[in-house]
Amino acid sequence: MSRWLVATMTSVLFIALVIAVSGFEALLANVEVITQPDATPYLGPAMVVGGAVVVFLATAFGIPDGNPGVTGLVAAATAYLVMLGVGSVGYALIRQDVTELLVFPAGYALGPFVVGSVVVALLCVIGGIWAARHQTTRSR
Repeated sequence: MSRWLVATMTSVLFIALVIAVSGFEALLANVEVITQPDATPYLGPAMVVGGAVVVFLATAFGIPDGNPGVTGLVAAATAYLVMLGVGSVGYALIRQDVTELLVFPAGYALGPFVVGSVVVALLCVIGGIWAARHQTTRSR
């Protein structure tokens, strides 16, 4: 399989797992993913799509060489920053308030939605790279 197909499948898996994990978090902890009542229903999915882009690129460029663990950690850290960045810019545009660029990430930096998504990103990237490399070594 090409590395682009593996990266695509890994990013789709990331999206599916984030939906499942955040759904269970919301069900078990009785919390909303995005707690601001004036946020649109597209803010959370936009944050997830930003994380999926990071997972896609990290998997695609991590397959040929490098350590899967280090690539996964870098992808997780980047997904963390991208998700908070997309959320803060999106919410600042919704509220038309520049201070939300700092307030929104402060409220969600340790929240279960972002932290759970980062853990899923780490596992998906490591698993995608490992699976692609395992397939290429097995086919030789």
